Amino acid sequence: MSNPGEPPFAVLVFDMAKTGEPDGEHVVSGFETLEAATSYAIARVRASVEELRKPGIATAELRQLWHLYGEDCSVLNAGVRGSDLLDDFIATPSMPAECNWQVLAPRLRRFRASLLISNGNNESVWAGGFFRSTYRLTRDGLLERFGDDAIAAFKAKGIEPAEPTKLMVANYFELPDPPYPPPGVTLRSWKVEVGFVCHDVKFGGGAAGIFAWPQEPTDWALRTMQLLLMADMMAMRGDGPDWANDCEILTAKVTETEAPPDYPLD
Repeated sequence: MSNPGEPPFAVLVFDMAKTGEPDGEHVVSGFETLEAATSYAIARVRASVEELRKPGIATAELRQLWHLYGEDCSVLNAGVRGSDLLDDFIATPSMPAECNWQVLAPRLRRFRASLLISNGNNESVWAGGFFRSTYRLTRDGLLERFGDDAIAAFKAKGIEPAEPTKLMVANYFELPDPPYPPPGVTLRSWKVEVGFVCHDVKFGGGAAGIFAWPQEPTDWALRTMQLLLMADMMAMRGDGPDWANDCEILTAKVTETEAPPDYPLD
């Protein structure tokens, strides 16, 4: 069942090598249009064919290998299945760009929400935080996502019933993305620190985060990282991430580290 506000199209991915196993299939949701879902399904099936293609392989052998080890994709509730074009994909080798299903997947966007969640007796707890989603959740979607956190908070305070029924949205922001490096490069981890002041809201502070980048970030990449850190801080305050554009950077530092990035690029 779709979550409240979720874009209407999803793709069911079948892993032939895991047929009958619990992880043999999974759903990729969040496609805004049938065309976007179809393009993803076709590219993913193309890629699974090309991964099995060997020089001089016979058509029958490639088809057999795909049925054993390939991936099939079906757009749910739309009657679109990538394997319907299997013979064409086997007969005509695909270009790399035609197989790049990763770039066609719904992008995980960054959000932060501060929520006052209440039970049936109008007793409330605060919940929320940073999260990623392919779409902007509705109020019902936020309640579903942070409901367990609210239940834990109710129980910690001895509030009964510990059952969230409604919420008030104090703030809800979409946040900027980290910079994306060119494909195929080796990534290293960099700790970026920034001290800043926002005169218009009379706030100054510091923020730090670890980013993945192939070499020490400078210029556009570093500015994007610094903007993200300031935007996150301004969102946490409740002012909103747009205030980051008006912040003055006072100090900046970049250090290579072995720690994993705080901002995934998937």
